[in-house]
This record gives sequence, structure tokens and C-alpha cells, in this order.
Amino acid sequence: MNCDVSIARCESYDPQPVKDALLAALAPIGGLAWVTPGMKIALKVNMMMRIKPEKAATVHPQVVTALCGLLVERGASVVVGDSPGGPFSAAYLSAVYASTGMRQVLEAGAALNDDFSIADVAYPEAVAAKEFQITNYLIEADAIIDLCKIKTHGLMAFTGACKNLFGAVPGMRKSEYHYRYNTHRMFANMLVDICEWCKPLLSIADAVMTMEGNGPSGGSPRFMGAILASFNPHALDLAGAHLMNLTPHDVPTLEGAVNRGLVPGDVAKLRVFGDLASFVIPDFLLTPKHDVTLWGSKDETVAKILSGMFASSPRIARERCSGCAECKTVCPAAAITIRERRAKIDAKKCIRCFCCQEFCPQGIITVHRPVVARLLNRR
Repeated sequence: MNCDVSIARCESYDPQPVKDALLAALAPIGGLAWVTPGMKIALKVNMMMRIKPEKAATVHPQVVTALCGLLVERGASVVVGDSPGGPFSAAYLSAVYASTGMRQVLEAGAALNDDFSIADVAYPEAVAAKEFQITNYLIEADAIIDLCKIKTHGLMAFTGACKNLFGAVPGMRKSEYHYRYNTHRMFANMLVDICEWCKPLLSIADAVMTMEGNGPSGGSPRFMGAILASFNPHALDLAGAHLMNLTPHDVPTLEGAVNRGLVPGDVAKLRVFGDLASFVIPDFLLTPKHDVTLWGSKDETVAKILSGMFASSPRIARERCSGCAECKTVCPAAAITIRERRAKIDAKKCIRCFCCQEFCPQGIITVHRPVVARLLNRR
């Protein structure tokens, strides 16, 4: 088990500081010596949705461009892609590439993914997802680099390398998976399964500007000033979560990875290159904590009683809603309707997957945690 993680300081998204930080983060773990001429490399980048880079919900295009440049210099053929929330189609991805600034990578000699075919995958050794679909451009690559953003997440508490690979699942199929894997533990194990199947050869995190609060799209940008790198995506996540004062117990994907022996349960057991402690933000604002035992309870009567008392739920600031219907589109339970140009959630249908909160372009859907739960389980 490789537990090496490197962290380097990066004060801005200007081209030279980003390139220098990438080189500094990669050097202690062996750099890009494994890249050979002619190698086909897929960069799975967190693009998430049609949103501007300054919102800090997506990997900054300058980080992607700098990495592409380093790979192309070594003779690699590089394709940059993602399957964000929404249809996995040329028209939708073109809009995402434009809004996130990813067309900049073309200047570095890389390509943006234009292969929208998908493949069925069998993964018998998986814990949860023994069969799933994957975007074909990742299958065609000789190596995958997982280029993620460090930020909060309404459902999984933390977004990093493991969660980023959920974007390997095509388009709206992700909403179906929210419905199929309907407990926090099952959903987290499904994410770990996909990560382990993809086996990213290298994971890199953009933590120059992170997102705190109502992440992964509606929170606030927070400067951290770091680039992280590791050959183990779960080790990178353990270090990244630590910077936000989260432990594996707080992050279901990390807890799942620890249970499988993929990463230690303590950040102190990582071999870290760089001063990790100097990047920790003591007052980093997190999303409300979820009780991971309630969602998807088989006893419907108990579930209804307990969920009303303890379980977090999405809340819409309806007075600020524009009625864009993005939340209705991604809701796997069809629990959202648009009435009088305002979104409304049917609490009886809601499965608390927080897809609506994740993809609201206005950031007006938040995680509400009942008073009883806050009193009994304070963080």
C-alpha cells in the first residue's frame, strides 16, 4: 500500500506559480518519469457543471493546462474529460468546457474529450457496484490521472480524488445510482468500487482555492494555497480531508477505503512530503453532519419517525429560486416539482441523496440538520 502524499505551496493561479507547484508536488513521489512517448493519458477532471472557475467548484483550468503541458512535453497524447451532472452529450459538454474555461488546455497540445460512447463493466470483486457503466474515453486510455478539487460535499462530506471518479459514470445514469445505492454506506462503497476499477495511476488535487460551506457547488471559495499529489487516491483524500479537519469517520468514502485496507485510518501513518500541518484551516466551514444510519432504512415506519427527528434534508430558499429546474432534472426520486416558477420538494418522496443541493446553480439549496440531531451529535 503506497501511502506517500506530497503537498506544495501555490499562492495563485498564475501560470508560472502553478507549474512550479505541480513540479514541486510531483518531484518527491517520482514525478512523471512513468510517462513514455506515445502513451495515451486521460485526465479525469472535476468539471461538475456549467460554472465559472472563480466559483471554486471545479478544477481551475490553469492547473489542468499546466499538467497537460508537462505530459505533452514527455510525448504523451492527452485527453481531458468528465461526465458532469447533466446529459453526456456533445452539446452539453461543449457548454461545460466553455464555462469552466477548459478550452484553454488546447493551447497546451491536449484534446477535450469528444467520445461520448459508453461501456458496460463487470466488477465481481466489488463491494457494492458489481456492474456499472463507464465513459469509453477512460477505457481507451493507457493511464488515468485523477485531477480533483478539494471541497465540501452535502452527502459525502468531502469531495476529493475518490468522489471525482463518479464522473466516470455517464450522464444521468449517476442519478440512477443515487437511487440504487440508497444508504450512505452503500453509496460510498459504490464510489470506492468505481475508483478501484478505474485505478488512477496518479491523483492530483487543486487546493489553491477550495470550497467551504454549502459544497460542492453552492459554497464559498476559501484560499488554501496548495497542490497535492499521490499515487494512492485514498491517501490523497485522507490528507485533503485532514486539511478541512475531517477524519475518515466523517467521510464515508474514506471510511470505506479504510475498511478495505486501501489507506490507513490515521493521517499520521501517511508518509507526507511537505508541511501538511501548515495548510490546515482550523475554522474551515463544513456542511452539516449526516447520520449515516438513517437514509434507506428497510423499516419504513421507523425510517419515517427517525428521519423526521434526526436525518438531514435538503431545503430550498424558494424566495430566491429562479425555477431553472436543474434540481428537478437531476432528482432520481422525482421528488421535485416546479410551481409558480419555484422549485418544491416532496418530503415523502425525497431519499436525501442531495443531488439537488449538489447541482443547484444558484446555491440556494442547503443541507438542513434537525435541532435534535445537532444536540445529540455535535461536531
